[in-house]
Amino acid sequence: MTGYTPLNALPYPQATDTANLPLHFQSMAEAIDGRTVLRYATAAARDTAITTPVAGMVAWLSSPGQLTHYTGTVWAPVAAVPVFKFNNDAGTTVSTTAVEVLTDSSTTAVTAAFTAPPTGQVIVSLGAYMYSSAAYGSYMSATIYKASDKSVFLASSADRAAVVNSTNRASCSTQFLVTGLTAGTVYNAVPCFWSANAASTATFDTMFVRVDPVM
Repeated sequence: MTGYTPLNALPYPQATDTANLPLHFQSMAEAIDGRTVLRYATAAARDTAITTPVAGMVAWLSSPGQLTHYTGTVWAPVAAVPVFKFNNDAGTTVSTTAVEVLTDSSTTAVTAAFTAPPTGQVIVSLGAYMYSSAAYGSYMSATIYKASDKSVFLASSADRAAVVNSTNRASCSTQFLVTGLTAGTVYNAVPCFWSANAASTATFDTMFVRVDPVM
């Protein structure tokens, strides 16, 4: 009758077991296999290989270079870390509705992709050097998208925006809490920009966005 180790319940043969060394080695190898740090190219490859994960499993993903663990419900980063994106380009807009691309600037590099932690909560911080050509507000906020289908989870809003009501260049930032995210799901925090008045050009320079997981 097979015996089992007291801590991890790894099987080992007894003296009374039928002599079958390959089978005994296979049983132990299969029991150990799910307790090692597993290695996969992507989350999709991991999910294809592990169809019935068990709480406590650990897997390394080559892309995006992240150690994940199974909580019993979802795969989540072992140690969630902040995501920071920066762009020192300058750009302008006269749009009075939120836009993600500024004139004469590429804001693509500012987009921050992040994986929601088990709590489903993150803190988003963003800012830039900002000013207006007239005494109207220049606004910078962020829209949170679900990465898989680009659906909007949280739209940009003046209530969550950095704002400058001046023709003088000023360093401005804002910070807000995002809740209700699906743990283990990838989202994108995308900065958005607009002017309070179409007759006023809003200028943004040295833009950044940072996402901190709330654990």
